[in-house]
Formats: sequence, structure tokens, C-alpha cells
Amino acid sequence: MIPLFAQLARIALAAMFLYAGFSKLLDPAAFAVSIENYRLLPCAPSGWVALYLPWLETGCAFGLFLPRLRLGATALLAALCAGFCGFITSALLRGLDISCGCFGGDAAARSDLRLPLLRAALLLAACAWLLMHETRRLRRSAAARVG
Repeated sequence: MIPLFAQLARIALAAMFLYAGFSKLLDPAAFAVSIENYRLLPCAPSGWVALYLPWLETGCAFGLFLPRLRLGATALLAALCAGFCGFITSALLRGLDISCGCFGGDAAARSDLRLPLLRAALLLAACAWLLMHETRRLRRSAAARVG
């Protein structure tokens, strides 16, 4: 039952991050503006993040299905989700009326950031659970080879 749940969680995470990554790749300039709207990075690094982050999300989504990359991809996605939670919380606490930028789109649009925060927290929880599952699986596999 747990391996099936782990596979379903991987599929859901991969689908979410593939969609997010590809939607940002369609308009990196709008995504850069979304990043700048958070007022956490200067202009130049925002552009680099807008170019690099969608590829990282997409690569990690594919890595979830490759056994040699699965643990690292899951750890990177967990770190991204933790960062997203921090960025969105920061925007909420500062009262910024911005779009989260999670799925590209109109950087000028405004949205209630509580839903993106909840989504990022749920994705982080799924990543954390998968990390625990994967490390247990790897430990059992290593113990079986030794024993």
C-alpha cells in the first residue's frame, strides 16, 4: 500500500512541478517581474532566478521517477517548497498585494496569497513524506545487501 501511495505522491508532485515549470518557461520576463514583486531580490538576480528556476523544477519533476536521482530531486523540491513558503509568508506579513507567480501568468494580477501558501505547505509535506519513505527504502535495500 505504501509503495503505491509513494508512487501516487511522486506523480502528483511531478505533475504540479512540470506544470509550474513549463508555464514559467513560456514567459520568463513575466516570471521575473513576479519575482521582483516580492521585493526580496534586486533586478539582475531576479532575471537569473526566472531563467533557472523553471528548469530546476522541471528537471526535479523528471528526477522523481529515476531511482538514482529520486532522493536528490525530492530533497531539492522540498527545499524549493520551504523557500516558497518563506517568500509567500514574507509577502503576506508585509501586506504585499501581488500574484504569487507560481504558475507564470500575469505578474500584474493580484491574488490572495493564503491559497498559494497552503499549496506550498502541502507540497512541502508531501516532499518530506517522500524523503522519509525513500531514505527508509534505501536503508532496507542497503541492509539487505550487507545481510
